[in-house]
Amino acid sequence: MQTIHSQVEKIFRETLPGVIPDFEVREQQIQMGMMVERGLSHDQHVIAEAGTGTGKSYAYLIPLSFVLADDAKAVVSTATIALQEQLLKKDIPFLESVLGIDFHAELAKGKGNYLCLLRFQEEMQSRGLFPENDHMDRLQDWIGQTETGDRAELSFEPKDSWGRVCADDTCPGRKCHLQDDCFFVRARKRLHRAGVIVCNHALFFTDLNLRDSSSGAASLLPDYRYLIFDEAQHIESIARRTMSIEVSNMRLQVLLNQLRKREGCHLDAIHKAFAINGSFFDAVDHLESNNKHTLFPTPELIKLGQRLQEAVKDTARMFAIDLVGERENAIFKCLDRFKQDLREIMEADDPERVYWVEKSERKKRKLITMHATHLNVAENLDRLLFYNDDLSSAVLTSATLSIGGDFSFLREKVGCSSALEISVDSPFSYEDQCLLYLPQGLPDPREPGFHKGVAPFIRDILNRTVGRAFVLFTSYRGMNEVWNEFQGCLPWQLLRQGDLPKNKLIDQFKTDIHSVLFATTSYWEGVDVPGEALSCVILVKLPFSVPDDPLTKAKIRSIERSGGNAFYNYSLPEAVLRLRQGFGRLIRSRNDRGIVAILDPRVRRSSYGRYFIKGLPTCREITSLDEIEPFLQSEQHIKS
Repeated sequence: MQTIHSQVEKIFRETLPGVIPDFEVREQQIQMGMMVERGLSHDQHVIAEAGTGTGKSYAYLIPLSFVLADDAKAVVSTATIALQEQLLKKDIPFLESVLGIDFHAELAKGKGNYLCLLRFQEEMQSRGLFPENDHMDRLQDWIGQTETGDRAELSFEPKDSWGRVCADDTCPGRKCHLQDDCFFVRARKRLHRAGVIVCNHALFFTDLNLRDSSSGAASLLPDYRYLIFDEAQHIESIARRTMSIEVSNMRLQVLLNQLRKREGCHLDAIHKAFAINGSFFDAVDHLESNNKHTLFPTPELIKLGQRLQEAVKDTARMFAIDLVGERENAIFKCLDRFKQDLREIMEADDPERVYWVEKSERKKRKLITMHATHLNVAENLDRLLFYNDDLSSAVLTSATLSIGGDFSFLREKVGCSSALEISVDSPFSYEDQCLLYLPQGLPDPREPGFHKGVAPFIRDILNRTVGRAFVLFTSYRGMNEVWNEFQGCLPWQLLRQGDLPKNKLIDQFKTDIHSVLFATTSYWEGVDVPGEALSCVILVKLPFSVPDDPLTKAKIRSIERSGGNAFYNYSLPEAVLRLRQGFGRLIRSRNDRGIVAILDPRVRRSSYGRYFIKGLPTCREITSLDEIEPFLQSEQHIKS
């Protein structure tokens, strides 16, 4: 008889098999659960890497249930909506019903998800005799019915109308005369009654940053003692983004538009600020043609920036003479914050930050954003989070956190140096379920004609798998090159990232079992398609970061200045983890079987290629297409 060593182990070995028919005891899940239990019960942080299919959520939720007493709260932070929904609609309710516990779980959302009654009233009052074809009347009907004011409840898409009526940073807070009816305030009260708060990483780090900047006087989340970071591979990038300063051409326009609705508004001051804002960002736009580049302010841009700061100051001062209401004061604070952020970016004098420009298109409008971004966030996260006395224990978990079981790369990025560590393999049998196809004769990925040269290899693979594939690229340019090569040449439906919203694209892919999906970076992870519809994942190129990306360039320079090897200390580990994520799209259940093809010859020819292969689950490597069809036919035989 096996000795039971902990409460968690007893639940996995005895309780769950006793109440769930055909419950599968997974040793990897038990090992992770026991390590999390140890960390939570002894106030230690835990870094837990667990392969696909381990059942990570149960492995942290069950031990978490033991420490939620005496009003101690826990936050479970995720990177994707899909995982939040799985936790709140499936995993937590299931464990509550089976184990007889109550997590008192609530979902935390940012302000922008809730309708602001004050802004809605102002918007309705400012509508003319002939309002545009907006959704205000339908929103008014909805307000009379909704209990939450949450946009997710809407049965229609409000589009631009929502941006004019949702809660935002101009919220006057406790000074608002509608606070008792405020949907966002009600949502926060529900969070304070919760035991487990589920949120996304962006909201979590926004809260952390707000606590820091206000010296603890303000927050978005209630105080918590325990923290779970699921999908923890995203911590660094999202923490960096939320801790950075951003000034866009739209930020001031939104504030000025709100002032323009005020009674007795000073249109001359508003129009002047609008004009200078436009001139300033036109100048930013013409600094370089690239959509992402390092910011080097010219003397002309600095002068325009000073004029813009003065225009903002004059506008606020002019309005303050006549208007001192609750909303105006909140807007003035936002104007002042804009002015400070603009000055800080234009001075560009912090050696620990990288200053850069990003250009994109949103709703057919050009969005130009200047950033001041921390190069390293580990020190800040240690100070604000991991070694803060208010946090008893944090658990960082994902399927891709280590390089060969070594977590030093993660710790360098996010801190948390004294955590307990565990890495468990997936319970899936990759040797039986997966082939790794590494074809010979591939073109050089560094040559301009690589994507055209690799297209015949992709076509040959798809013919053997009869479609049913993800073709994953590292750039839109490469994706579109191959897409154009295949138009009208393949007998299956070809789907492309960007042509439809992500959820609709995945739904179409699942429905049409022989379809092929062409996609880039965001589809390398967080996409779950179990079953025959996804029988092949083609990874076209090794996913190294774009070398001219401002953040990548700055990181490389920083490592080299300190005497490190930027390729082996940064570029290679990043790419290995991304490749593992792309590989992980294929096998999502014990019944899945399929092919992963890597079409970058560097994985075999280069001296560093072995790091990529070593980072993948052990499976049979093949170099001939002839082995694919018998393997997939055996899959169909097994399923039938």
